Amino acid sequence: MILGGTFDRFHRGHMLLLGLAAALGRSIIVGVASDEFAGSKPHRVEPFAERFEKVSGFLRSIGCRRFSILKLDDYAGPAATLDGGSLLVTFNTLKNGLLINRVRAEKGLPPLEVLIAPLLEAEDSAPISSTRVRMGEIDEKGFLNR
Repeated sequence: MILGGTFDRFHRGHMLLLGLAAALGRSIIVGVASDEFAGSKPHRVEPFAERFEKVSGFLRSIGCRRFSILKLDDYAGPAATLDGGSLLVTFNTLKNGLLINRVRAEKGLPPLEVLIAPLLEAEDSAPISSTRVRMGEIDEKGFLNR
């Protein structure tokens, strides 16, 4: 199972995505955006080491033992060249999954199976996101900040 992201402001939606990957995959490859790649965002992102530790700590906390975490310097990372596997995306990252398969086709590689994970909703029924946490609308659990 292959997935990737920035994993900034680690929240319940990230936990759902990683937990689903752990449940579905024999082993997991998680790409975490490098500081340079994440630096293209219009807002400040937590340092790579902090985001890496939150992802690895969560996976260990749920008993996942077969995972590797790689630094992503672009949207595709190792998914563009791996022999096979499944790619776990959300509706928000589906476009990148399709682009990865396009790159793979150009290299003569078979497409990866693309699985779409649901977005977890906050207390107000809108999706939990790092942006909403960063802006103070919700906390990491999806509860409204009143």
